Formats: sequence, structure tokens, C-alpha cells
Amino acid sequence: MNTKKVAIACQGGGTHAAFTWGVLTQILATKKAWDAEAGEQGKFDIVAISGTSAGALCALATWYGLVPNAADADCGTLDKAIERLNFLWNNFAATTPVEIAHNQMVGTLLQWKAQGMPFPGSNPYSGHGDIGLSALAMMGARSDYLGFPELLAALCPDFAAIDWAAVAKAERRVLVGAIEVLSGNFEIFDSNKTLEELGLLAHPPKFDQYDSTRWRMRRAFSLEGVAASGTLPEILPAQVIGNTMFPTCEANKVVTRNAYYWDGLYSQNPPVRDLLDAGTKAEKPDEIWVVRINPQEISPQSQKVSLEDIKDRENDLAGNLSLNQELDHILTINRWLARHGDRHPPLQGRKIVEVRTIKMRRETAWGLQHTSKFDRSAGHFARLREEGQAVAEQWLSDWRARGKDFASYPDDARYPEPA
Repeated sequence: MNTKKVAIACQGGGTHAAFTWGVLTQILATKKAWDAEAGEQGKFDIVAISGTSAGALCALATWYGLVPNAADADCGTLDKAIERLNFLWNNFAATTPVEIAHNQMVGTLLQWKAQGMPFPGSNPYSGHGDIGLSALAMMGARSDYLGFPELLAALCPDFAAIDWAAVAKAERRVLVGAIEVLSGNFEIFDSNKTLEELGLLAHPPKFDQYDSTRWRMRRAFSLEGVAASGTLPEILPAQVIGNTMFPTCEANKVVTRNAYYWDGLYSQNPPVRDLLDAGTKAEKPDEIWVVRINPQEISPQSQKVSLEDIKDRENDLAGNLSLNQELDHILTINRWLARHGDRHPPLQGRKIVEVRTIKMRRETAWGLQHTSKFDRSAGHFARLREEGQAVAEQWLSDWRARGKDFASYPDDARYPEPA
């Protein structure tokens, strides 16, 4: 097969997304090795990456490393993308003594809560959280550990120097999802929207999103947007982005106000259908690789009896709901194209897109607990990273060897029946 245009969609799932760290680093390393080989058979190019929550952090790190930057000559390379992913997860991990102690304390409290011990609920809008963060900082916790803004600024120190003209030529797109609390909009922060606003995108969308009331909006890509995608409302106050425009029910009238964002789990986990919004058929990806964190299925022997277990399964199902709907939409279009072709509207300009799943081994996915989604220990991250690397290495080998006969969605999202 010739070089495939691939879009990668990274699901969120707390620190379980360290699995995605391993998957992406293996994909990037494999691409580097394959690119050095002669010919185009069995190769791929990464044209877009999307993510939600922790998946959005992975998407940002990968994209930032892959796109040219006027202030950092190392950007625009596979090696830089790998280095940024490593930086992200190494800095996000609890490493100083106070961070390790804090992470262990949080884990213990969550375990006790899961066992039925009553604990008062926390309010991210109360002053106690700020006092606690200040105390942790005074005792030696790093700013990268304590907050998204500092972590993202350290991850992308030259974000303002991204060479957007070169990004447009390189066809490297990034999207992250979040929900705007007041409107209920499904919103994405999209590098293509940035290119449109800069006049660098050759084929911008034909409709004006402010001309009608819609519950899906696109915003220019920003670090604030990535932070919005990871804002869990039980832990963090809503991410505020000022001077944001919204359509109204009156024709040609918009309002400008502060926008308040929560985690993308409540909208798209991760954005997928938007990956197909490209100007021409040739620009659309040939394949979408979904890195799935929330298991679609759980063990038949699972005893989901505690309230925390029930909430965890609700989280799995909510995180997969929009994803499965968007993937099923793509499969429907694929069936129509296979039956009717693409010569007539509404299929004109569309193409068959293969959807494939990269997921944890069954034993790993079914063995993880909801409390480990908050575990920031370096050992926990390393185990999931190694799992991701091993899974991706075998997956890529099979993808190359089997070609069009390689497994695809929805079958590859399932696990074989237990023996």
C-alpha cells in the first residue's frame, strides 16, 4: 500500500492516558524508522491529531514537536515530538518528596472512599483549594505539578513563535475538545481555525458559524483551550476564556462574553468527525487511529457494587458515547460511498475512511481501577507507557503486514471472549 494519511484521535481517561504516551512515542519512532526505508509501500504520514483531557495534552505535545517553530530549530521533527511527550509525562509525575507524599495521600483517601468511608465533598470554588496549593508549593511542589497553565507553558515555551505559514504547508492539524458550560456547546480548539483567521488556509469552511445558532463551535487553537479540555469540574474551577463570540437566535447578531469550559469528556472524547472537515477530498485522512482509554467492555466477573464503581462505569460509558456516535457516522458514510459512489451530492467530495482502534490489553484494561486514574506516580506512568509501546509496536507491524485486511472498528474495539 502507498503512504497513508493518518489522523490520530486520543481519548481522555485521567492518568491512564500514560498508555497514550507509550503508543504515540512508538508510532513516532516507527515512522522515523520506516521513513528511512526506500519506497512508499506500507508507510504513513500523520496529518492530524486530536484529543480530549489527558489525550489533549498528548495531542498538544506531539503536534508542538512536529510543527516548525521560529524560536526552536528542533521543532518540526519526530524526535522533538517524542522529546515533548517525555517532558510532559515526566513533569506531570509526582517526583519531589512532597509531591510523592501528596500523591500517596490522595490515593489512600480515594481507596478509603471506594470502600465506603464517608468523606465530605470538595468544592473547587472554595478558598480551601488555593490554600492547599500554596502550602504544597511552600513545601516544595513544582508549579508544573500543581497547575495546567504552568505545565503547558513549560511544555510549549515558544508557542508564540510557531511558524503558522509552515504549519499550513506541512498539513499538521491539531484539535482538542471541551464543553462550554453556559451554552452547552460542543467546542473544539482547532489549528485550522487559527490558519483561517490568519488567512493561511486555502479552503476555509463555506458557512459562518456565527450566522446561526449551533451547538458546535470552532475556536482558534490555544494553550487555554487545551487547559479547558482537561478541566474536571469536580477538581478545578471552569476554565475562563474572555471575549468569546457566540451566535444568538437573532439573525446576524452575536454576543461577546466570557466563556466557561469544562472537560471534553462532556462533549467529544475525543473529536473525530471534525478530522474529516478538510477543504478537498485529497486533504482528508485515509485512516483514523483511535487510541482508546475507556474500555467499551468490562469483565463479566466485574462486581460493580459500590457507588464509586458505578460512577467509574458511568464515566467509561459517557466517555465512549459521543466517540461511538461519531465513529458510527463515519461507518454509515463509508457504506453509502461503497454502495452509491461519490459522484453525486451529498456524497460528493467524501471518501471512505478506515477507522482503527489501538487499545490496552484486556488484562490491563480490566485490571485498572478508577482510583488509579488519579495516580501520578512515576512507576504507574512507566508501566502504562511500556504497555502502550508494546501494544503499538505489535499493532503497527500487523497493520503493515496485513494491509487492507487488518482489523478495523467496531470489531477491533472489542476484546476476545475470555477463555
